[in-house]
Amino acid sequence: MTSSAPPVDPPRRGRPADVDPERVALLALRHFDEHGYEQTTMDDIARLAGIGRRTLFRYFPSKPALVWGGLEPVVERMHAVLDAVAEDAPARDVLAHAVTESLTLTPEAQEATRRRLALMGTHPALIGFGLTAISANRDILVDFLALRLGEDRDGLRVQVLADALGSATFSALLWWARNDAGSPADVVIAALDEVLRGI
Repeated sequence: MTSSAPPVDPPRRGRPADVDPERVALLALRHFDEHGYEQTTMDDIARLAGIGRRTLFRYFPSKPALVWGGLEPVVERMHAVLDAVAEDAPARDVLAHAVTESLTLTPEAQEATRRRLALMGTHPALIGFGLTAISANRDILVDFLALRLGEDRDGLRVQVLADALGSATFSALLWWARNDAGSPADVVIAALDEVLRGI
């Protein structure tokens, strides 16, 4: 399978002074596409990245952890926007701004995100591995909605809305990864608007 993706810097030999986890992840994700996720071992990835096995496991204790490794910064950026917003700003606009900030990615990060999501779409067990990360994003939405609606965070309305928005976000990202249409932020915002509009 050929790819027009930009090259990642070639691996360095010997003990690396500084490991870039995103670079390692992108090398691995490209390798998964060409050679298969199940067929690739962590030893293969270490050799490909030019780092030791122990160094790789320090950053990524497993292949699923490598696939999910790019989510934390996205969640952190979303959290920062939702925590800092003015209380009178419309909820839809706040959510759209949080999505835009969290999903504004460099070209390499966007490529890695697309490859991660495409892999999740074909390996459902990977989604199960990432439930903790998904829960962290859901908790952020619960807190935001409870504060904005003036309701208990455990109330039915807050819980259902958080689930609906979180599911729409993930579903939209999977769709974006398969269809290569627009930016991930634009696709997610369109999906959230559909949920907020209702049927």
